[in-house]
Amino acid sequence: MKAKRALVSLAVAAAFAVPPLPAQERIELPTLGDSAGALISPEQERKLGENFMREMRRQAPIVYDEEVEDYIQQLGDSLGDNSDYYGDFSFYVIDSPVINAFAVPGGFIFFHTGLILETQTESELASVVGHEISHVTQRHGARMIEAASQMNLPMIAATIGALLLAVANPEAGTAALMGTQAAAAQAQINFTRANEKEADSLGLRLMSDAGFDTADMAVFFERMQRANRYSDPAFIPEYLRTHPINVNRIAEARSRAQSIRPATIREDSYQYHLIKAKLRVRSAQNPMDARHLFQTRLEQGSGTYEEVARYGYALALIETGDFTQARVELAKLIADYPTLVSFHIAAGQLERQARDYAASLDHYERAFALEPENRAAVYGYTNALLLVGQSAEAKQVLRDYGLSDRRDPKFYKLLAESETQLGQTANAHHSLAEYYLSVGEYPHAAEQLRIARETPGLSNYQRQKIVARLDEVEQTIINLEREQRRGR
Repeated sequence: MKAKRALVSLAVAAAFAVPPLPAQERIELPTLGDSAGALISPEQERKLGENFMREMRRQAPIVYDEEVEDYIQQLGDSLGDNSDYYGDFSFYVIDSPVINAFAVPGGFIFFHTGLILETQTESELASVVGHEISHVTQRHGARMIEAASQMNLPMIAATIGALLLAVANPEAGTAALMGTQAAAAQAQINFTRANEKEADSLGLRLMSDAGFDTADMAVFFERMQRANRYSDPAFIPEYLRTHPINVNRIAEARSRAQSIRPATIREDSYQYHLIKAKLRVRSAQNPMDARHLFQTRLEQGSGTYEEVARYGYALALIETGDFTQARVELAKLIADYPTLVSFHIAAGQLERQARDYAASLDHYERAFALEPENRAAVYGYTNALLLVGQSAEAKQVLRDYGLSDRRDPKFYKLLAESETQLGQTANAHHSLAEYYLSVGEYPHAAEQLRIARETPGLSNYQRQKIVARLDEVEQTIINLEREQRRGR
């Protein structure tokens, strides 16, 4: 029982909704280093992360926007590729005003929109990315589960999910905590100062290798520390609570930054500013607030890029239903920057919301022609084709794009829709099964495969393919249920 109470969550950034207790810093942890695998193997780490992701997809407000998703993944990869991590990193954005970031075992790293919007340069954002990556590469989570040897993976996964869902979705997280033994354990959880120092140091190295301005880590820390001037804890950024920042830490970051600052510092990417504008509109409680914000920036000429302000203004106009003025603003952007795909995508979204599907298809077709590997352009074009009834063309676009390593949940959803329109019922159910598998909903996947198996007119090849896949899924469900029984 004592070992269970001492369980430390595997949340690498310890993104909890409650401030850590000072006593947590006195917890003595085993020196595991690479031998942390003796407690939890890399394969188990990945499995834990995947289990957590299933819960996040069900309950947390993850941002499902291909441009946002691909930007944060590309930024993360630019730093993660310089690490010596044995696996892959997956980066996600949570739609939340909370200033926070966290990671879980297996390379799953999350950033709240509030944190992204708080950054003023791409290097500041990169400093957080590098820090979180370093928590993962150093396996800080595995170092902090001394009691895990007396708990099984389902129990640990439930604890992780409950604690972190409390950050992403307080109501869901609190309910989940009631169903685990994690509520008492949370008061004993926190990363040590040594973990934070190590993540800072290695994160700076990753920043330098990727060409980002290492000085911006200390700059971001200082801005976070200024939140201490508030007496009301509600105003203190969550990132400050879960990643304690003091004068010494800032000084150390500044000192290290000077010694490894890259000779050539990369400028902010254009996409960084466009994504911030998109998230600013998305996160506004009232779309009119975002509209006034970007309109003021345009009128005052404030900010680095006028076109970014115009882009944000156009997106806000769309959200407020002013399609006529939005067309005017986007037409200006497309005239000035005809090869910038984001502007064509925005125009396609506008016309789709305005229900002018032919015009939407035209814009998405241009975006797809400019960048046929751009996921937002591919999916936007496919959806536009489906809206005008060109399902065969839509399926062909997906087949040309969808190599095995690029088949995400939305790919299967669009594929199923195109097959439904084409009357390919069995294929549509099979594609829906693959969609459910991609989000970890195994029972739903099995049900879709059973429906596909009973579809009249199946060829022998189709039936064998469906039955083989169903056998795999049912065996996976059996294995999961067996693990859950062991966890009771």
